[in-house]
Order: sequence, then C-alpha cells, then structure tokens
Amino acid sequence: MGGIGFSELLLLALIALLVVGPRRLPEVARGLGQMTRMARGAWLNLKSEFQAELDNEHNRRIMEAAEQARRELDLSATGTKDSERERPAGD
Repeated sequence: MGGIGFSELLLLALIALLVVGPRRLPEVARGLGQMTRMARGAWLNLKSEFQAELDNEHNRRIMEAAEQARRELDLSATGTKDSERERPAGD
C-alpha cells in the first residue's frame, strides 16, 4: 500500500550495484542519503512555516471576533445607559 517492501529494496540495491559498480556504490549511497536529509529538512521547514501561518490566521480570526464582541458589548452598554437617561425618574 504505497510502501517499499524488502524485496523491492533488495532489487533496487542490486540494480544500483550493477549500474554504478561496487567501487562507487558507497559514494552514491552517501550522496543519496545527504540529498534525502536535505529534502526532509526542507519539507519539515515548509511544513512548520505553513503551520505557523495557519496558527497566525486562526489567532487573527479569534482577535477579530473578540474585537467585534467588545464593540457590540460597548454599543449595547451605551444604548442601555442612553435609554435609562431618557426615562423619567418617577417611573
């Protein structure tokens, strides 16, 4: 299911041995390992930056909702005070 099994890995190693040769195989494997590490590092960096951006967007939405709720609360509190002032004191 998308993974590489032992037999596939063994087949790739045998093909690499035949194509590259026994002398250069360790050098090629080392280079391939370094490229794999660099690719993983780049992927993890991209993933963390993307997650940070999503977190920033989420926090921005929360702050906007809180600001909107504060404005609505201020308006309703101001409206209540104004309506209390308009009522006669004797009622």
